[in-house]
Amino acid sequence: MNKKKALMNLLKVAVTVGILYLIFQRFDIGSDDIIKAFQHQPGWFAAAALMQAGAILFSILRWLVLLNGQGLRVPFGHAVRTFMVGRFLGTFTPTGVGLEAYKAWDIARYTGKAEASVSVVLIEKLIGTFFSLGLLVLITLPYFAAAIDNRALMIFGSFFGVLLVIALILLFQPGLFRLLLRFNFPGKGKIEKPLERIVAAFTVYNQRKGSLLGAVALGFGVYLFWFLTYYMNSLALGANLSLLEVLKVGPLTQIATMLPISIAGVGLREGAFMALLQALGTLAADAPKDVAASVMLTASMVYFVSISLNLIGAVIFLTRRTDYKAQMAQMKAER
Repeated sequence: MNKKKALMNLLKVAVTVGILYLIFQRFDIGSDDIIKAFQHQPGWFAAAALMQAGAILFSILRWLVLLNGQGLRVPFGHAVRTFMVGRFLGTFTPTGVGLEAYKAWDIARYTGKAEASVSVVLIEKLIGTFFSLGLLVLITLPYFAAAIDNRALMIFGSFFGVLLVIALILLFQPGLFRLLLRFNFPGKGKIEKPLERIVAAFTVYNQRKGSLLGAVALGFGVYLFWFLTYYMNSLALGANLSLLEVLKVGPLTQIATMLPISIAGVGLREGAFMALLQALGTLAADAPKDVAASVMLTASMVYFVSISLNLIGAVIFLTRRTDYKAQMAQMKAER
């Protein structure tokens, strides 16, 4: 590990520990409050795991829809195994990049079409973040208008509005981005090839817009089940949150966890979740420490529920054969 990477990891640890320390200090949370929260109704954690499984299922279905749109026929069972192994590997990589990398690598080997496999992963990421999550952020942002400075709100809203417009163009008129390349501008050389690759990937779906729209719809399902995981955790821990409150703060909390400045989003998730609930007026600044502990753990347990399901991927990873010799021979024969 080089010095730069080691320093970045130390900074992430510092951010994670620092935010959690501030939360504990701010609400005077102690070990007794943690224990009390876990003793509330722990049976709801099973429901949280089911919600997380629902998010996984919708993610796999979204991926399959996009694969089919590229003409890549992958059996459902194979997609499930690949996805779960990718989730397991993603546990140890920043922002889950291991999941996307493994998906692209495995399907490239399985189908013999590396470029199409990588394109699908790229498109899925753009649809999931730029469109589905971006739209949810814009829908929920007005709920925080009273608590956020108007200028900051305008900047934040404009940023996600631009992302949404970009996503809409990519979905329905990707060729418009080629017009940009007719002009000379600073940094053109750096973005020309990646932009061409993105446009080419989306252009494949010009005659298969149903695949893109289906992927967008499934993307909303992914996030709904993620937010339901929070809600089930809140029932288990006695946080007294309504489903509507969780849905309001969910999108912005999800954005916070994507910032690569903490360990797996830990600390950022809790800090954003609690700050947003305070902005809504749901969590009082002087909330009892046992209530604050329950709310904090509602966010924390999303991570632990998620990685508990990753153990399935670990088992598959250790037992799966991935030489694909028979499959690759069949692919060659069909060409």
